Parts: sequence; structure tokens; C-alpha cells
Amino acid sequence: MSRRKRAVTGAAAVIGTAAALVAGYAAAGATGLIDVAALATLGVLIVARGAVRREKPRSVRPKKQRRDPGRRPADFPAYASIASDVEWARMSQRHYEHALRPRLARLAAALGKSGAIDITGSADPDGPGPDLATLERIVTYLEAP
Repeated sequence: MSRRKRAVTGAAAVIGTAAALVAGYAAAGATGLIDVAALATLGVLIVARGAVRREKPRSVRPKKQRRDPGRRPADFPAYASIASDVEWARMSQRHYEHALRPRLARLAAALGKSGAIDITGSADPDGPGPDLATLERIVTYLEAP
């Protein structure tokens, strides 16, 4: 690009930006001026990024492929429900007491290990539930032969 063409382009951009700022101020006062200034700044940043780097932007990464395309989360609704209960149990003692603890108690009774679920949690029902290490200890005990 020649020097003269660059100068004309720059002058046109400055004059156009000034005209837009004046129009914004005339249309809505200070609010219009701020709105147009924000848009002009955004435009300058976009043009500057394209001019400086002179390369195409990176493409969007594809979604992660599932390991086994034959299985879908919909095939295991109970697993999704249990995973949700575990996550919520960590956040709230109430969720632990009313959702996860009964489920773990039923599992322990079915496995003949009913003493595994005695956890005294926070006295505040809206407080945090048991920590991840405690939940992991319970699950490990239930999974043991």
C-alpha cells in the first residue's frame, strides 16, 4: 500500500469516527457519545488485530469425541442421577441427608454393609455436606469385596 493511500485511508477513518461521535452526541447527548465511542473503540481494536497479525484466526476446536460412540448418557439415567446427587451432596448437608444418604443406605443394605453410612454432618442443614474424601471413603468401603 502506498504512503499516500495509507494517509488518505487514515484521514477518512479519523473523519468518519469524528462524524459518528458528533452524530451520537447530537442524537442522544452524552449517552449517545459514549455509545458511539464504545463502538468506535471496538471497531479500531478489531481492525488493529487484523492488521497487526495478518493471519487467520484459529478455528473453533471441535467438541470432544466420546470414547465409545455406541454408548450415550441417556443409556444410563441412573448413573447421571447418582453423579448429580454426589455433586449436590458436597454442596449442601440437606442434599446429602435427603438425596444421597438414603441412596447409599439402600446400596449398603443390598450389599450387606449397612454400617458404612454413619456420617454426622454439619448441624446447619444449609451448610456444606461431607467433603470429597469422606464420600470417597464410603464408596471405597462399599466397593470392597
